Amino acid sequence: MDLALELYRDPELLRAVLDAATLPERVERVAISLDDPVQGPFLVVTRNGHFVTCLGRGMRAGDLPIVKRGELDTISRQVTRLREKMVLAKQLGGERGHARLLRRLLVASDSVSREEFLAVAAWEPLLGPVFLDLYLAMGRELSLQGPMLRTRRSRRAQDEEVLHAYWNLLHAAGHMALLGAITADREQYVSLTHQHRGARAAFSYPLTGTGVVTFILKGAWAAARLGRLMLPDYKQALAEDVSFFELLDTLFALLAIGIRAKGTRAEISKALRAAPGTARTPQAKRLRDAMGREVQLCCEITAQLLEAPAEELEATLRRVGERYFEPDATNADDPIREELVRTLPLMSWADGITDGKKLLLSLHLIAATARRTPEQFYLPGELAEALHEPWTPAKTWMVLDPLLKADQAGRRRDASTASIGRQHPCPCGSGRKWKRCCGK
Repeated sequence: MDLALELYRDPELLRAVLDAATLPERVERVAISLDDPVQGPFLVVTRNGHFVTCLGRGMRAGDLPIVKRGELDTISRQVTRLREKMVLAKQLGGERGHARLLRRLLVASDSVSREEFLAVAAWEPLLGPVFLDLYLAMGRELSLQGPMLRTRRSRRAQDEEVLHAYWNLLHAAGHMALLGAITADREQYVSLTHQHRGARAAFSYPLTGTGVVTFILKGAWAAARLGRLMLPDYKQALAEDVSFFELLDTLFALLAIGIRAKGTRAEISKALRAAPGTARTPQAKRLRDAMGREVQLCCEITAQLLEAPAEELEATLRRVGERYFEPDATNADDPIREELVRTLPLMSWADGITDGKKLLLSLHLIAATARRTPEQFYLPGELAEALHEPWTPAKTWMVLDPLLKADQAGRRRDASTASIGRQHPCPCGSGRKWKRCCGK
């Protein structure tokens, strides 16, 4: 009776249930089961949400389509959650603040505060698939722009504009990856990537492929949030990745998935331990021939971190955060310092891949953050504003440099380990001739 009265007094909720339920087209009346899908009791309503009658337990709904109780409860929870988040968004953003907040995520994307992120996240029940689609589009653009910009060092004014646009795009992609991965509609990602299944194992690469700590962490967290949905494709990629940095992206994602979903750890650990000796493509075999020791070590460390105690991972994160401060026992319990110790390491634009110590730290930070909520990557408003520095071209170069160094080291290694004809395929796996790629 209480549930029936709730639906009667809340026509918006009832219409939301009818809109979201799986029903045949052009039906005029629907039966909503309040308990058993066969025995009832039922509410009979029109398709636009007007009450018709009630049917007691044991009375049959005839040939009317039925919304089962489980479906009713699930949709009701989603609507309630949306209402709660919309109230939060209104409180944080004001009556006209939503457009301003969304704009900040795109054009002032390096200065977004925790409150602003949470206010936009309030739209997730409605816009989750849109955030996900935006991230995929931004990722494709980053994959085109990054390699091009890494080879340019011009200081012309128009190039500064390009560098600034890339900086904004990269940070915006980080926001969209987090927002899109929050969505409860995991199957939306399957739909968006249906035509390109191979892209599923590259979900995090536009971010982790920068080699920069803050983007590595966001990309890995987003892959973990999508969870089991991603696991088969990332496992397959372990044996097919054609470059060491693609392999690192796969390891980052698998580590985050395993930390977040405990039930996947044994499966992931088994795949990691088999990966150094498994290559399904000639390029993957070439990678293991050239960097077998590195591949083995990275896979082994990743497997070990899957079993690391959460307290140990958190202690590592805090040790990194303490490096931002001079040792000072009198300020040890300062709540602002506590906030900065926990958050600043996750916002670092430092290189996270190009030597063993940096890579090991990145893996520890991924493991320490995978279980937590996405607002951990943002500072509260006053701190974010106080610590924000205006953009300069040097900031973008700082982001571009890690993979530029990696590209140069890879080319030197390839040139020293093989004698390659100018007309031969380049061993980096690009598909171009040596003379037009690494031999250029």
